[in-house]
Amino acid sequence: MWQLPMWEYKKVRKEIPKLIGKTLRTFDRYCTIKADEFADIPAQDLDIIASFLNCTANDLKNYFINKMGIIQHKNTRQL
Repeated sequence: MWQLPMWEYKKVRKEIPKLIGKTLRTFDRYCTIKADEFADIPAQDLDIIASFLNCTANDLKNYFINKMGIIQHKNTRQL
């Protein structure tokens, strides 16, 4: 969204909360969640936002999970 022209950014910022059925304040929180915070965006909302912005939900994530991290987590759970 930051790459949009200002007029379009303001329009999108008002439309997305209506699409996902959330308040503007909740959407603002979604936009400012940091990778190390214990908060997340519900998957359904993330999919709606991604669809509206013509991208994938993975494009909107502020973190990446590498394959080694998944293997380590899986091994820990089996013990």
